[in-house]
Amino acid sequence: MLTSRCPACNSDVIIEDEAYEGDLVDCSNCEAELEIISLHPLQFSEIKREEESDESDPGGASAGDGLE
Repeated sequence: MLTSRCPACNSDVIIEDEAYEGDLVDCSNCEAELEIISLHPLQFSEIKREEESDESDPGGASAGDGLE
């Protein structure tokens, strides 16, 4: 097993030895979705989830929707 820190909350994230670069894992502490960007040394990149971007525009209106 390999261990590194979550970039979102700094908690330990443990992955199996069979993991590969590009695999996605979840932090068990903050539930951030992480991509393995390096195995030696083990490093993660946080993946921004779509629902986070949807929350920033709750009305769903956009500049080109014809509302004037």
